Amino acid sequence: MKKITSTIFILLLISATSFAQQLEEKSSNMTYRIGTGVLVEGNVGMYGFNVINELSFKVLDRFSINPSLTYYQSIINSDFNYTFPEDREQFVSGIFTDVRFQYDIIRTKKDFRLGLAFGPSYQLGGEVIHRGYQLSDSEPRVQESAGFMVERHRRLGYVSQVTFDWQPANPNRRNTIGVSMSSFDGYWPYYLMVNYRLGFKL
Repeated sequence: MKKITSTIFILLLISATSFAQQLEEKSSNMTYRIGTGVLVEGNVGMYGFNVINELSFKVLDRFSINPSLTYYQSIINSDFNYTFPEDREQFVSGIFTDVRFQYDIIRTKKDFRLGLAFGPSYQLGGEVIHRGYQLSDSEPRVQESAGFMVERHRRLGYVSQVTFDWQPANPNRRNTIGVSMSSFDGYWPYYLMVNYRLGFKL
């Protein structure tokens, strides 16, 4: 009887250990990343910052699906100066919702990965751009502001991305540097973003 009990206990222990390993392997296939970096807006020409939240699902060893939510905000124009005082009120801001399908074209023994990704991107945002100055209708030889152009964006485009990903000392973390290009209305790249992301294995 004791032998049967011991055998059952050993089998249960082996089963529990195997199940725990499967859970660990399954959980390591999902990684949450949060990061921030710089933004370059290519239409008007403005610099800013971005904050990204990303959830990565590893489908195969080198293939993953990565939905993300990114907030962006401009800070200054690309000339680092303002021709007119009203130019200080210009800005671009919004949110990107992306789904990137990524394949790691390079993977080393130390698990450094170079990945290429592509997928749809939806933009919800807008921009306020100063139109410049024009001659006044009421006062000759006097220039006045032509006002602002306001555009609101709700549009579907696509995003392409290059990532450099590596394993730090903590096995439950990942470091990633991403360079992404969001394109809309046939313009590529409309937005260029470079950011660092800290990953947490779930």
